[in-house]
Amino acid sequence: MHPELQVLLTLQDADEALRSVESELVSMNPRIQALDKARQRTIDERAKADAMLARETERFRQMEQLVAEHRARHDKSVNTLNQAHKLREATAAMAQVESAKKVVAEDESALLALSRRLTDLRSAASASRDAVNSMELEQAETRAALEVERAGFGKRIADAQANRAAAAATVSQTLLSRYDRMNSRRKGQAVFALRSFSCGQCDTAVSMQRRPALASGQLIETCEGCGVLLYFETAPTSPAPAR
Repeated sequence: MHPELQVLLTLQDADEALRSVESELVSMNPRIQALDKARQRTIDERAKADAMLARETERFRQMEQLVAEHRARHDKSVNTLNQAHKLREATAAMAQVESAKKVVAEDESALLALSRRLTDLRSAASASRDAVNSMELEQAETRAALEVERAGFGKRIADAQANRAAAAATVSQTLLSRYDRMNSRRKGQAVFALRSFSCGQCDTAVSMQRRPALASGQLIETCEGCGVLLYFETAPTSPAPAR
């Protein structure tokens, strides 16, 4: 058997264990993202409600100002009518009073509608703020549990990385470089046993010239088809029969 084969397989097992823990950690992401998405929806709804309230509040302020101007114009027309001494002047002033009165009535009606809309928007904005607060409270326990779970992964990953480093330290630099290159490329198993002198990964046959060296167990070769590392797995020796 190749002197470094066992430590190389140990390194591969350590890498697989590390990937497994990292995969478990990544699997938490959808749960966290679902919480974030639900919270963001309520935050967006609150922002939308607040923006609408601010916009309509400004419209109400502008309408109040417009109503005040139109009332002042109406009062001025009434004052002009009261001071009119001639029929023509009185008729013209009366027409202005009626026109101004109609405009003020329309403005007051619009202002009343805006006031009612503001009441509804204030209620909606308050409800959206309550929804955000409720969402935060509902998610607090779940998020706390996820943080505890994430913290646990930190130690597991550190332990797996330490095991990996210890295993890597026992492999020669040349072989480690070959292994790391393939392990990084495949993100998975990089060392395979031969199956009837064919690659255990892609089934590419090993050339006749390379077979004796591999069969001796003293060689770890690279597959010509897929590039993984190959070794010859010797059959376990059977115990001697009892006499």
